[in-house]
Amino acid sequence: MNNTLKKFSIRFAIVACTTLLGLNAIAQLPKLTKPKLTMPTVSSGGSKSTSASDVGIGKKDPSGLFSNCTDDESAEYHRKSVVANLATMEAEFKKTTIDYEALTKLVFENERSLGSILKLEPKVDRSKYDEKYLPLKARADKQNTAYAEASKLESLFEKEFSANPEMTSPDPISFRTESYGGHTQCYCRNYRSETKTLAEFEAAKKQYEDYVSQMVGYSDAETQKRFANMVTCLANGNKYAVWAAKENLEKAVVAYNTEKKAANPKTVIARCEEYLAGLERIETDNSLRLDATAKAALTEGKATTSKIKADAETYLTGGGYEKYLATEHAAAIAKVFMPKAVGKDATLEAGALAYVKGAEYGEYIASSDIKVASTVRAVTVSADYRVHKNDYGLPLYQYKEFAVAFKGADGKCYMASVYANYTYKGGGTYATVPDWGANRPDEMACANVSK
Repeated sequence: MNNTLKKFSIRFAIVACTTLLGLNAIAQLPKLTKPKLTMPTVSSGGSKSTSASDVGIGKKDPSGLFSNCTDDESAEYHRKSVVANLATMEAEFKKTTIDYEALTKLVFENERSLGSILKLEPKVDRSKYDEKYLPLKARADKQNTAYAEASKLESLFEKEFSANPEMTSPDPISFRTESYGGHTQCYCRNYRSETKTLAEFEAAKKQYEDYVSQMVGYSDAETQKRFANMVTCLANGNKYAVWAAKENLEKAVVAYNTEKKAANPKTVIARCEEYLAGLERIETDNSLRLDATAKAALTEGKATTSKIKADAETYLTGGGYEKYLATEHAAAIAKVFMPKAVGKDATLEAGALAYVKGAEYGEYIASSDIKVASTVRAVTVSADYRVHKNDYGLPLYQYKEFAVAFKGADGKCYMASVYANYTYKGGGTYATVPDWGANRPDEMACANVSK
């Protein structure tokens, strides 16, 4: 081997050895990873990754109420919004009257913005903001809750307690009955709900006033009008109770008794019972608040009505009513007389007497519990024949009228109208033998039979 080749071989061996030693050294070093760069991403919808919210962390909000903020523009927008809302709430609570509709909406929107801030900037420090905001929120929450409950009661008053402030005087007999037209409307509460009582109204009103006292300068004009109407209505309810127990009772019971008792004591008793029930319904109606004067009047009215009822019952069952009927009956039959004779037809008068005493007429009046004991006399009522025609003007029969007085098996005297009827035969001729008929008799005083 020549010297040149030998030198090259030696150099190559040195290089190779050096390279192997270097590779071996590199293999002994720890393995390094190439660093990765992550760019922040900004969300337009108010949401952001935790890594993105940390960009620029440590900043302070211009308001001084937030610290440890980020560069997130959406978070900055919400911070400005809640700071402005805070100022609005502070101003609202300085007013003498608060708009609770607006305040409710303001708190809702502010809580939503604070939630967005917490999501965008979970490391933000809002302690200074909360020092001002949380007391106001607690105050707003309490008053907004009171406002919501008061609004519900206002709807209840409108639906269930629309009292009529006008003075009305329904008939006590029909007051608060279930019959048609029976004044189903309570005197001082809405007719649509028969379950709502005055006690329920007063409890709801007290609760309503408690809610309103928790708010600032709140008043609902329509509700206050309903309260005023209720006051008027309750006063009128007392007037009505006194009217029913005094003035109207004089007309409906006392005067009615004077007019009806003698001839119709049963109707007086029925009227008293109905009126007593009406006064009882007024006295116990749970839509009224009766004062001492009204209660005393009702007590007196019931006593008056009860006495009239008792007197009528005694009159009915104690013989007074029977005496009255006997007197009235005697007066009535004393006015009944036999008609004046307009002629004398002995044959037909005899036929009339025979008919009244006969079986046919006896059967006819048997349903009236009258029996003919003896006939007394007959009177000719019509001198000439009277013709009875049909709807076409054609004669059916001609007749003469007679009056017959008779005594009954009961010892009383009676008078009956009797008719001798002659059937039309045609050609202007009538039957020659009459058919007899008669009406039911009227009682008459026996002294009048011969007059």
